Amino acid sequence: MIERGGGGNRGENRPPAKGRGGRPTAPGRRPGAAGAKGGASRRGGLGLKRLGGDDFVLIHPKCVREMELDYEEGIELRKAGDPEAARDALRFALQGCGDNIWVHVALGRIALEDFKDPTLARGHFGYAFELAERALPGGFGGRLPREHPSNRPLYEATEGLIACHEALGAADLAGDLKRRLAGWSRPVAPRRPG
Repeated sequence: MIERGGGGNRGENRPPAKGRGGRPTAPGRRPGAAGAKGGASRRGGLGLKRLGGDDFVLIHPKCVREMELDYEEGIELRKAGDPEAARDALRFALQGCGDNIWVHVALGRIALEDFKDPTLARGHFGYAFELAERALPGGFGGRLPREHPSNRPLYEATEGLIACHEALGAADLAGDLKRRLAGWSRPVAPRRPG
């Protein structure tokens, strides 16, 4: 999930690539295989990088890229109509990278959309939201452009969390999150000539 720019890996982020597959299913694979490098569950957390002006982007840990094939496998299994196998593959991806917010968002979607369990989904979306929120300094007033691929999972996690709160009758919490989203995605203020 590392964006490639200018012909090389610059450590920036991109959303997971689609279409790569052919990996064995997650059940039966042992932790530490398939890029988990010794079975470490977490290596680094999310960071924040200024793009310019008030615009910032989330920087995802290296382990996100290392577990990309397992993430993609989970997404493909879900598309194929097997949410239980998808959930297993995604859980395996978390063993190699617990701070992968794309995986937490995907697990939240499976819980909410496939298993109709807003309480479980709230846990996944909420954890993804908290991971990203920890990367933001106290009193953060910058913008997190939604169109930037690295920021998308934060928006998806927040929107999923809103849907869970609404399903569970917590409209006040949903409203707070909607205001946060509006602040992060506010339009760029026009520059005054002069």
